[in-house]
Amino acid sequence: MNSDHESAGARLLAGQDQIIRRRDNALLRSARAGRVDKDSLRRMVQADQLCLETETVAYAILLARFPSGLAADLFAAVNTALRSIKPSLDQCAQSLGSLPVSAADPAKTPDAFAFPLAVSWTCLHAGPAAAALALRSDFAAYARECRELLRTLTDAGAEVPEAFADHYGMPAPSELLDLAAAVVEDDVREDDTSGHAASVAKVLLAGLDGFWRYAAGAERMPSAGTAGPHSRQE
Repeated sequence: MNSDHESAGARLLAGQDQIIRRRDNALLRSARAGRVDKDSLRRMVQADQLCLETETVAYAILLARFPSGLAADLFAAVNTALRSIKPSLDQCAQSLGSLPVSAADPAKTPDAFAFPLAVSWTCLHAGPAAAALALRSDFAAYARECRELLRTLTDAGAEVPEAFADHYGMPAPSELLDLAAAVVEDDVREDDTSGHAASVAKVLLAGLDGFWRYAAGAERMPSAGTAGPHSRQE
């Protein structure tokens, strides 16, 4: 691994870290304004269950596409980690009385499907470095924003079920983030600095923004003649 190879990966990772630190989302803004209620939390959990169903399949597909090396280790570990949190997420749904995933309609609530669409595209089209960068950005941003949401709700004295606080208060998965960074540094090439890998990460983070909009009740409806989830492109 030469120094140029290392510097390309380091630049991509540092750039994504800056983006993650600057991020905000629709549900956080609603929470700061005192507008988050149990319906918001129900929507969040429902959308999260939908995301989890998609992600477990998506990372299995990435593992099938890249069955060896550090990338394979990453995609296998992510798939296992996601499956392990399903019971905790299901407890959140039960504690809030969330609607089942099957109740979500992509024609009426496209933002609920924004992240599943983004991760589905990623698993089919991204290379190992781009997928790893996107995965790392998503996991880091999601964990930080969930913890900030909990702090905001707690500071405001909002009623939050214990199951919800336990699940969404979990720290970022540092081992997975480190492994994803290693894949980026190992696989990225200098010409990737043209923006391809960062663009894939942007796609996944845009999907995460849709997730938060749906939870906040700030859904963007399809425009006339473009019914369905494809109208949710940024």
